Amino acid sequence: MKLTREQVITTVKSAHGNGEIPNLHLADLWGIDLTEANLQGVNLSRAYLRRANLSQANLQGTNLGEADLSAADLRGANLRQAKLGGIDLHEADLRQADLSETDLRGANLRRAKFNDNTLWPANFDPIEEGAIRSG
Repeated sequence: MKLTREQVITTVKSAHGNGEIPNLHLADLWGIDLTEANLQGVNLSRAYLRRANLSQANLQGTNLGEADLSAADLRGANLRQAKLGGIDLHEADLRQADLSETDLRGANLRRAKFNDNTLWPANFDPIEEGAIRSG
């Protein structure tokens, strides 16, 4: 079942209010607009976020392991300390995104766009992983 922005925000706020980790594992969020959403610490492992708008979203510490974020808009998103193992970011827009302190092993970054303001983990070469520098 595809979730709406309101359902996602309500689920996250409710879980945080109860001291729980919000669980959206395997959620169908294709094309959803979560611009500026606070999704810090949410479990989005294996979620389907293809073409989602997550620009300026707070995804710090979020579990996005094996999630599909292909062609997603992550401009200016905070992904610091997020769990990104096996994530699909091909054709995603990562300009101004903060991916510092993440582990991108097994990530698909083919044709993902980044710029000089994109923050990467130490010693990570996005071009070597197939990402494209874009103005």
